[in-house]
Amino acid sequence: MGDSEVTIKLTSDEALALSDWLEKLQMTDLSWVVDDPAVWAPIHRIAGTLDK
Repeated sequence: MGDSEVTIKLTSDEALALSDWLEKLQMTDLSWVVDDPAVWAPIHRIAGTLDK
């Protein structure tokens, strides 16, 4: 796939709700929800972007 990027557009309210949910996901032992370690990298990247 290369280095192509994907842009996701959210309203401020949607971004806030997603940011809150991702924080809870990261702080809770929900390995049964995200059981693939490769998925955590984009989750952390999205969460970091939303925190800005």
